[in-house]
Order: sequence, then C-alpha cells, then structure tokens
Amino acid sequence: MKNTLYLSFLLFLLTNNMFAQDEPLMNQIKSTIQKESFTINALLQSGFRYSLYNNDFQGGRTFEAANARLDIHGILDNNFFYRLHFNFVSEPNLLDVYAGYKFSDSFILTAGSMKPKQSLDYIPGPGSTDFIDRTHITGLLVQSRELGLSAEGNIGGLNYFTGIFNGNKHLAPNNNNTFYGIGRLQYNFMDVVPGDLQIAIQGSYGDCDSVQSGSNGPKLRGERTIYGGDIRWETNKIIFAAEYMEGLLETVDFLNTSEKINGYYITTGYKAFEKTHFLARLQSWSFREANYTNNQFTFGINQTFTSLCSFQFAFDAYFPENSDKEYGVSLLLQIMF
Repeated sequence: MKNTLYLSFLLFLLTNNMFAQDEPLMNQIKSTIQKESFTINALLQSGFRYSLYNNDFQGGRTFEAANARLDIHGILDNNFFYRLHFNFVSEPNLLDVYAGYKFSDSFILTAGSMKPKQSLDYIPGPGSTDFIDRTHITGLLVQSRELGLSAEGNIGGLNYFTGIFNGNKHLAPNNNNTFYGIGRLQYNFMDVVPGDLQIAIQGSYGDCDSVQSGSNGPKLRGERTIYGGDIRWETNKIIFAAEYMEGLLETVDFLNTSEKINGYYITTGYKAFEKTHFLARLQSWSFREANYTNNQFTFGINQTFTSLCSFQFAFDAYFPENSDKEYGVSLLLQIMF
C-alpha cells in the first residue's frame, strides 16, 4: 500500500512538465465536431477501487468503467437550443433530452429530462468534480435527473433556477398526478475577495410516492421537503466549498413519522503545482429515526496531463457509528472533449 501511494505521488510530480502546451489534435477535434449549431462532447472514465480491508467498501477491489458519455447539443436559429446526452455504461442510457428557448440571459426556458440545479455538489458534470465520488448527503436526497419544465437566468450577480417536475426521476411518467418543485438562488460576489465567491440557498417539495430518494436513499411513501445552503470560493490557487442539506421524508421504513436526513461537507484544496491540485474533504450525514451518524474523510489529488486528459486519486477513511472503520483507494483516468 505504501508503495502504491509513493508511486502515485511520484507520477504527479513527474508529469507536471511532461506534456507540451501545443495540442494540435485537440484543435482538430474542436474544428471538426464542435460547432455552434452541432457539438459532440465525450467523457471516458476508467477507474480502479481497492478496499484495504478486502471488503465491499466502495465496490471492494475492482476495475470499473465509470463513464462512457456522449453529449450532442447545439444552438439553433432564433435562440432555440437542444441536447441529447447518453451514458453507455449505465441504465438508463439516455440522461438528458431536452429542448429550450433563450429569451435573454435573464430568462431561459427548458423542457425535457435534465439535471436540476439544486445541490452545489451535483451541479458540475462528472468530468469536472473536485473528487472521484460525490458526497453521501447528495446521494441520499437529490435525484440526478428529473423530467419537467425549468426556468433559469442571471440578473446581475444573481443566478436563479426554478422548475416543476414529475418527481420520480427522469424518463418516467408521473405516477401520482402531483408535481415536484425545485428552486435555487445563488449570488456571485464580484471584486469582494480574490477569485470567485458564490453563496446559494436551495429547496424542493413534493408528494413522491414509491420513489427512491436520491440515488441511494430510502424509498418514499409521500411528501418530501429538502432545503439547504452552500458556499464556494475559488482562486487560481485555493478552493473552499461547504454545503449543508436537510430532508424531511415520509418513507416506507417509518409509517407514523417522517425521517429526517441531514448532512454537510467541507472541501479545501490547494494548487501546489501548475497541473496538480491537492484536496481534502470532511463529510457527515445523519438519520434521526434510524438514529445514527456516519463520517468520512477523503484526501484527493487531481492531476492534469493535457486539456483533454486527466487523472484523479482519492484515499477514503470511513467512520460509521455502528460498525467498523473502512479504508479505500480510488483511481480514475479521464479523457473529456
């Protein structure tokens, strides 16, 4: 294990000046398949997981095809736009499928299957995340895709997102004739501190029967209310991000009361070299009725090779309240254009 960490660290140091800045093949891609009216983007991610205690923590000890995504999108005449987004290594393969109209920068209307802009942790695409894995509290509460209608825009430094959705994940018809509302308000502070500073609040509400909360949360039997806030500050050297989220959920596990799930994460990062970021994240999540709290610490290194190729390393230490500690290493090689 020590040899693995040492070799990984050595790789990051050696590759900082290993690749030339001139990238003619990247320019060839952009000139060939990336036009304003029709653009193709791709994301390829291959990963490796290694549980130190030889158990199933984060998948155990395994290689994985994390993503094989193809994204087709463009802008049409008279300010219409469209998107088709696929992932060929998971079901359902079709992720985003929507059309929209841009009235102005302050009002953009979108209809179809999309990623709601609710949680700070979920807004970036998988090719642009700080860590290999997203946070546990997001996975417990927030859906990655929804089917419906949204409006968003930017008014000065204020960004807003609001939408009404079926509430039972994307591509599925409404199963109870009620809708799920999602909203987010974010303010971007300009010239207050060095870099980019943003602060936001968000919330959602709806009656969502027989739907799983998030990607790995409990099964719902009725109403859910989610709310939270987040902050992110980023300079050319430093990253600081934090988010708190809480959900009151009517679940099938507790028929006479609502389960409260709440949690937070704090991320710090430092760009030690031109192409190397070191990051650390502490996260915690709790269940009120199930009566437990879990914590996890992650140390990560993000290494850029070229504008299209990058590598991520993560060491996770998991501290569950009612079971033994677990540790694991994750690696991810990425090509994105």
